[in-house]
Amino acid sequence: MFNEPVLFLPGTLCDERVWLPVWKQLSLAQRRYVPLQWATSLDDMLALTADRVLPDEKVHLVGYSMGGYIASKWALQNPSSVASLTLIGYNPQGLGVEELKRRKQLLTFLKNGPFTPRSAKYLQKFVHPDALSRDDVAGVVADMGEDLGKGTLLAHTHATTPREDLVADLRNAPFRTHMLAAKQDMIAPFEVVSAVAAQLNDCTLYPIENAGHMMLLEKPADTASALQHILHKSV
Repeated sequence: MFNEPVLFLPGTLCDERVWLPVWKQLSLAQRRYVPLQWATSLDDMLALTADRVLPDEKVHLVGYSMGGYIASKWALQNPSSVASLTLIGYNPQGLGVEELKRRKQLLTFLKNGPFTPRSAKYLQKFVHPDALSRDDVAGVVADMGEDLGKGTLLAHTHATTPREDLVADLRNAPFRTHMLAAKQDMIAPFEVVSAVAAQLNDCTLYPIENAGHMMLLEKPADTASALQHILHKSV
C-alpha cells in the first residue's frame, strides 16, 4: 500500500472512466481525482487542482494528456507542495503552429457542425488500431465523448489554447519529473516525448508498447506498473 497522496488529472473530454482500469491495479491509501470535466477555464482547472491539496502537504501529481499540462502548471506554481510529477501522453513543449491551426479549425467546425465521437475518423486519432473494436477502449472513449458533449470539448480546447513551452521551467524545478509515452501515440508522439525527457534532469521515460494515446485504457497493467515503480522510488 502506498500511503502518500496521489492526485490524478484526466485529459480533454475525459472523466474518471479513463483512470478506472489503472486504479484497479494500484494500491493507494490516498487516491485523489481532479474533475477537470467540470472546468470551463484554465483558472477553474488550476483551482480544482488546488482544492484537492491540503495545507503543508506534498502530493504526487499524475497528469494525462491535457491533465499533464494542468499538473505541470500547478506544480510549477506550487513547487513546495509537489513530491513528484508524472506526465502521461503529454508533450511539455507547448503547441506548435500547425497544432494551433488545427485547433482553430476544430473550434470553427464544432461551433457550426455536429460532434460525432463514435465515428471511426474521431476514434482513430486516439486509439491504437488493435483496440478500435474493443468496448473497454474505443467504447469508453466514445461514451465519454457523448456524455460530456461538444460543450465540454469546446471549453477544454479554449481553456488550454495556447500552451506555452514548459520544458525549461520543468528542467529547473526542485521536484523530479517522470514521463510515460506510448509507442504509437499520434497526439504526443513517442519520439518527441523521448527527446523532451532527455532534456529534463534525472527524468525517467517509461515506454508503453503497442498502445496509442489512450494507453490508460489500452494497457492499464503496463501503465499501473510504471506508476507503481515511479511512486515507490519517489519516496
